[in-house]
Amino acid sequence: MMEASRVTEKGMAMPVYGLELTADEFDAIAWRFLGSEFAERTYADWPMDRRVDAYLLHHGLSDIVNDGSAYHALLERIMANIGAALR
Repeated sequence: MMEASRVTEKGMAMPVYGLELTADEFDAIAWRFLGSEFAERTYADWPMDRRVDAYLLHHGLSDIVNDGSAYHALLERIMANIGAALR
């Protein structure tokens, strides 16, 4: 299994999740989701977690779906960027 990391003050990576994803990579995935068809009106009646699940599975990112900490971190990044994505 991959191991995620975050950058410390000294620029060194620390393990955070069971996946090898940095904070920047979580942001990139969040932005790709926000620009995807799963963030459009077509799926407006789906709950957010179902949309995110569908996006991740569609793009072969099931490891995130199966890692609760990584999934939560991704949802946080998506929610933090929704306003900016709408602009």
